[in-house]
Amino acid sequence: MSNNSKSGPLLVREAALGVLFATIGAVALIGALSVLATIAPEAEAARALKKLNHTFPVPARHTYGDGFGAGRGHQGQDVFAKCGKPVVSARRGRVQERGRHSAAGNYIVVDGANTRVDYVYMHLRRSGLARKGQRVGNGKQIGKVGQSGNASGCHLHFELWSGPGWYEGGRPKRSVTKHLRRWDRQS
Repeated sequence: MSNNSKSGPLLVREAALGVLFATIGAVALIGALSVLATIAPEAEAARALKKLNHTFPVPARHTYGDGFGAGRGHQGQDVFAKCGKPVVSARRGRVQERGRHSAAGNYIVVDGANTRVDYVYMHLRRSGLARKGQRVGNGKQIGKVGQSGNASGCHLHFELWSGPGWYEGGRPKRSVTKHLRRWDRQS
């Protein structure tokens, strides 16, 4: 027997270690791919919000209220305007959801075309002018400023959600105020 040959238990131990290292490597690779899958859509959404054509959603005299966080888990930006003023789609897309919620009041969610972002409009006067599944154009009126739900005064509560979307695994975007202010200056 030569010095290079290994006995049965030693071979089993080396094989087990090989399987262990292969498993650790596979788990690390899966984790890295998972992180990339999360980062890539976020980066794509950020580019879309910056470069694609958007319209400020309240084309009327307005002031800014509470922004993201605001000490109570606020997930968007409040834009105060007179009740009944138009609310328009900030980006063309498809109405994904439309309804009423005790806190949000009347709301509409638009899946923005080519953005991987959902645009959420809350506290509307009525349930909205656009129907679920309907395509809406950039700047198309979809509702009116209201104070439905748990609202203090007439305003639009506006949110941006990252992909895959509003309550579909996405997250509210902290940058909502920055984007709204840029679209406001451009309008």
